Amino acid sequence: MDKYSHNHLLFLHDFSVPFDDNISERDLRKAKNRQKMAGGFRKESGSEMYCSIMTVIETLKKRKMGIIENIKMLFMGTPAIF
Repeated sequence: MDKYSHNHLLFLHDFSVPFDDNISERDLRKAKNRQKMAGGFRKESGSEMYCSIMTVIETLKKRKMGIIENIKMLFMGTPAIF
């Protein structure tokens, strides 16, 4: 804590810094809602596939990149985000 004490209130001066650590909780909420609505996944491979797809989509959103265009590029074998 002492090592990073100068950054504890950084969000007050730099508005690009989030004031909480709820970003990961918000990302997990989508998966939890999917689980509640569909009753879960039939196989573990289905949940792994869902998580992989959502990881790509959420990364593209956070980087403000075109989702459809980049997914097309992934299928063509030329990923732009990795």
